[in-house]
Amino acid sequence: MSKVQLSIPVALLIENLRSSGEPTDVIIECIKQRDFSPLLGKVKERTMDFEERCQTAEDIGDEWEEALHSGYEFKFLHINGLKRLLYFRFDRAIDRDYGQDGITLKNLHLDPGEIDTLQGLIGRQWQVIEEDHEVGSMQRVVSIKLLYRNEDD
Repeated sequence: MSKVQLSIPVALLIENLRSSGEPTDVIIECIKQRDFSPLLGKVKERTMDFEERCQTAEDIGDEWEEALHSGYEFKFLHINGLKRLLYFRFDRAIDRDYGQDGITLKNLHLDPGEIDTLQGLIGRQWQVIEEDHEVGSMQRVVSIKLLYRNEDD
């Protein structure tokens, strides 16, 4: 069975709502009711246009509820979307927790579970590469690079 694929606006809506720390059932109910007031004080990006993103999900048919229950992957993800994902899901920020060199993110510290989660979300387009591990720590130093594919693939 393949994973649910979500567009950037809908996936980042979900990630921002998850950053509230509320259970999945509460998030689903807020989306269905289009009432985000219980989450607004808890999400990482309070200025996000939640209503517009819900409408986008409806318009393009993204299966957001299934994604919340069983996981998802991005259909497509640009570098700025990747940086927002790292912030929402893992609380990692550019210039504080990692650097950027062109379209590669470097020196990002994640534990093995976070690496697996991240690769599962972005693996259609990006590769998480373990560069090193911190001595005495579960943390790994990774870079994230764009996958280059042949047009024949």
